[in-house]
Amino acid sequence: MVLVPGEQIPLHLFEPRYRQLYADCVLSNTPFVLVRQEEGVAAQVGCTAVFEDLVSREQDGRLNVIVRGAHAVEIIEETQGRRYFSALCRVLEDDAEAPDEALAQEAVRRFQEFSERLTGERRDPPEIDGVPLSYAITGAMEMPTPIKQRILSLRNEPARLTSVIRAIDIAQRSTDRIELAAKRAKTNGKVSHP
Repeated sequence: MVLVPGEQIPLHLFEPRYRQLYADCVLSNTPFVLVRQEEGVAAQVGCTAVFEDLVSREQDGRLNVIVRGAHAVEIIEETQGRRYFSALCRVLEDDAEAPDEALAQEAVRRFQEFSERLTGERRDPPEIDGVPLSYAITGAMEMPTPIKQRILSLRNEPARLTSVIRAIDIAQRSTDRIELAAKRAKTNGKVSHP
């Protein structure tokens, strides 16, 4: 799983170590870091997250919560002494390169068109105070985790917006293939020949 700044996601906490993490963060009013792990290897860049809402607490101690991403961070060094994975982290700052307005408008247009295609309603990307447009769009879409991790790891807005546009293009092509397969399935595999 990859979380980006501004994105909200639900989590189901059932392991005792993650219930302890929840208690520690809530009691000390501190964030935690969500880091993608693949085949036992953690990514070098993750995202701080804050517990926004306790949706439900089950009798056996399991928790359903909502978290929101806050800042991209670099994992510096693993630390010891907790029941859960812990590490020393550094908040990552973006390069000073200014966002390209034309690129931002293109990303918004692509998002609007794709949302209209999927839902029948033209939606604008969410506007979240202090969150770059690239992250707002990424958090509002389903994306493959490697693409989402790449966007989280990039340190300037133009590069992230370019990756977001490419991700939307990939999603469009995937939707095209699904629609074509559904259309062909209705014909029982028969296609008309010219």
